[in-house]
Amino acid sequence: MKTEILRMERVTIKKEDSTPLDNFNLNIFQAEIMGLVCLNLTGKELLIDLIRQNTPIHYGRVYFDEVLVNNYQHSPLTMNKVFVIEQKSSLIEDLSVADNIFIPGRGLKHFFIRPHALNKQLQRFTEELGIHIDGRELVANLSAYEKCVVKLLRAVFTGARLIVVRDISSSISAAELSNFHALLRYYCQKGFSFLYICNHPEEAFQICDRLRLMRDGKILKLLGQSEFNIENVTPYYLADYANRIEFEADSGSEEEILRFQNVCTDQLNDLSFSIVQGECTLLLDMDNVALSDIWRLMNGEMKPDRGLIMLEDAPYTDKQARHAVSHGLAFIQENPVETMLFKEMSYLENLYFMVDKKQNPIPIKKSVINSIIHEYEPFVGEEIYETHITNLKLHSLYNLVYYRIHLCNPKIVFCVQPFAGADMYLRMHLIHLMNQLRKKGITVVILDVNFGDTLAIADKLIVLEQGRFGAEYARSEFHHFRPEGMTR
Repeated sequence: MKTEILRMERVTIKKEDSTPLDNFNLNIFQAEIMGLVCLNLTGKELLIDLIRQNTPIHYGRVYFDEVLVNNYQHSPLTMNKVFVIEQKSSLIEDLSVADNIFIPGRGLKHFFIRPHALNKQLQRFTEELGIHIDGRELVANLSAYEKCVVKLLRAVFTGARLIVVRDISSSISAAELSNFHALLRYYCQKGFSFLYICNHPEEAFQICDRLRLMRDGKILKLLGQSEFNIENVTPYYLADYANRIEFEADSGSEEEILRFQNVCTDQLNDLSFSIVQGECTLLLDMDNVALSDIWRLMNGEMKPDRGLIMLEDAPYTDKQARHAVSHGLAFIQENPVETMLFKEMSYLENLYFMVDKKQNPIPIKKSVINSIIHEYEPFVGEEIYETHITNLKLHSLYNLVYYRIHLCNPKIVFCVQPFAGADMYLRMHLIHLMNQLRKKGITVVILDVNFGDTLAIADKLIVLEQGRFGAEYARSEFHHFRPEGMTR
């Protein structure tokens, strides 16, 4: 009979006027990878906190290692043997890899005064896994993927009974994600249990033994591996998401707008590709090494060591790059509602922030502002008059980011990992906002390390491997694209 590591029975938690966990049921067996796809964010953080610590609940029961640890009558506030692997670091950046892994462990005190022995101990385990991480290296110097591996090793060495892996695919590349999945399977075979939380079912299909769909703090559906296909999941999305109509660009335009010709930097290796005007192109960095340099080249933070970048029919110089907006280029950063909006400014001030800086600048006059209101109020409604944007919901803040670019009307907009951390509802909305840009004739270039929903909007996929051009696929060829190791 299987050992049950976690069981949550009809758990309900109420917060003011909401119920973030509503009659919630979940069970995880030993040596199992249970998937949890969150179609929206309601209850997600609260669930993770509750799995970690036995905090008060309004109804239901929680069992950990087949022992009742929490119920509606008594919540002892004790901690469970749970470790969470996520983007934000739980590691001590100024300590070495070995210190981060072994310091929390019991029975290893003799290693504290014998760092050489400690590093040899770590080496034996990493060699068994087929990876190499120097135990003497400071955590601050590691890549996002290496930090994930260190967190996993720390969870194993500290004796975690359940390891929660949440939303890691936006911080590591597709190849790295595949490698990390292999590590999870290895430790699953060793008897460790995992709760794998993500926002997209196809990611969960690659790694999980079973899968639950969660929305509004409720479990909607439990699927076994034999049911892992998108057709079994789409009925639980919003109808508009499951049946979204993809915008089709004007197929008559084949005019090249941007070209990289044998561009070299520290991370780019004779990189060549071209972008067609009006299309949406996904640049997929399989190794998570190239996108940062492409971004910095386009916004003027660095110059190529060798090669040429052509914008339309002319070289794109570093002087132009330093004033990219005035030359028809715009950028949407990752998590733009935190990095691109000015909280001290009104909605309108944020919206027209770039119109006097763009390629054909427009002086900010009252008549211009009235014209902007007349054009964009049908899109965003009464929110256009909001004086404190901190009052707005997340979808409305994304409207503001994307309609600012829409108003600026650049030739090209570069979007960095636009779906990172977004639930299904926000992903659908972002696809709509990108299509609004494309309908205006703006070329959209997506820089990403995982494909996810980006293929739903892209006309072309360009795969980058080790800073080089790897392959190119038109929309009609997307079904041929299957990164090595991405199938279970």
